[in-house]
Amino acid sequence: MAATAFLLAAGLGTRLRPLTLSQPKPLLPVRGRPMLDHVLDHVRAHGHDEVVVNAFWLADQVVEWARGKAGVTVIVEAPAILGTGGGLQHARHLLAERFCVCNGDILSDVDLTALWKEPAPAVMSVRRQVQPIHTGLSLVEGVVRGLDRVVGVGDPGFHFTGVHVLDRDVLDRVPPTGESCIVRTAYKALIPQGKVRGLLHAGAWTDIGTLAEYEAARG
Repeated sequence: MAATAFLLAAGLGTRLRPLTLSQPKPLLPVRGRPMLDHVLDHVRAHGHDEVVVNAFWLADQVVEWARGKAGVTVIVEAPAILGTGGGLQHARHLLAERFCVCNGDILSDVDLTALWKEPAPAVMSVRRQVQPIHTGLSLVEGVVRGLDRVVGVGDPGFHFTGVHVLDRDVLDRVPPTGESCIVRTAYKALIPQGKVRGLLHAGAWTDIGTLAEYEAARG
């Protein structure tokens, strides 16, 4: 059965060193469990039983984590890491016609079901930010109109949460091989066409990308 959820777990975790020298970032414990456990619970709560997880850095540990977890397939990237776009393209043959994508180091309660129902080939979960920490995103009447340093002009009051839903055909706009970014390829092409919608998320959201953020979140 084709997967309707894709979890990004291939990153090097350089900002979390030295913790990630011996353990992949998505397997670091938060509240007594690996981050990936929490992300998997999240997608499963929205009915996504078949899940693909990509791996690169210390991939054998991610493979071992998935052992015995029904419906979870790990796809290992080798010999080089492929990025968000390349990773999705590499796993395309395992993905359903529509699927959600979640970062393995972001914990949230984003309503994946609501994203799924939005009428667009690509739907981003968008969050308000008081300080312009993350890349600014322009959202006009539910349509994403710009992303700073990617396409158009972004609004510093909003940012992409790293959680989104895509039609598989969106990957036609990603290079067929090699490393690439889904935002700088597919989204760069789709946003000027008005084909990317954004849904505001006001609930829980934690990006565990740095040592300080990890210490605050792990409990």
